[in-house]
Amino acid sequence: MDKLQITATLSDRFITGGGYLTFDALLASAVYSLTQDVDQAHNQLPIKQVDGLYYASAAIYESVATGTVTIVQSMRPDDVWLDHQWLKKNKRGAVHTKFSNLSDNVMSSYKTIAAPTMTWYCEGDADRIRALLAHLPMIGKKRTCSVTRWDVDEGELDGVQGYADEPLRPVPVKMWRGDTPGPVVDAAWRPAYWDAAGRTACFVP
Repeated sequence: MDKLQITATLSDRFITGGGYLTFDALLASAVYSLTQDVDQAHNQLPIKQVDGLYYASAAIYESVATGTVTIVQSMRPDDVWLDHQWLKKNKRGAVHTKFSNLSDNVMSSYKTIAAPTMTWYCEGDADRIRALLAHLPMIGKKRTCSVTRWDVDEGELDGVQGYADEPLRPVPVKMWRGDTPGPVVDAAWRPAYWDAAGRTACFVP
């Protein structure tokens, strides 16, 4: 595996969910879309992995503007895609067709960031990474930002430690091999990033 620099040229502002948008998480979404296999998406990426830690940085970008966007999503109880096991039932055990206490639509607001490019560093298989990136035309929460170009080039960093020996991604304190920067925060450091079991005390970017 080689040290790589990956750059996405962005067409528009992207939505951030407040996380680090690590490169392994980005590739995991592509693998899962192609295979529907959670284990493969979390554990078999074309990136170096040591004791569960992927050598893949968080997203690096220079914000030129910030804002908000509001998305309205229909939550009608008769939508075919909505799993009825999660919906309120009437006394006969059937799903309500009308709700007096539930609105038809849910409105959510998100922070947006405008940046011309987004960069990651990693240690991985360039050809396999390029193949997966071809299936990622959009990035960010809600996939509202189009990527007009992906570049995978030779890099100088391994995706874990930066030029100043700083962490490029959340790294558990017990696994950090560089200088001891601060602060230490409770953070997710491995897939699945939403799972509380994957959180521990980490050095972060």
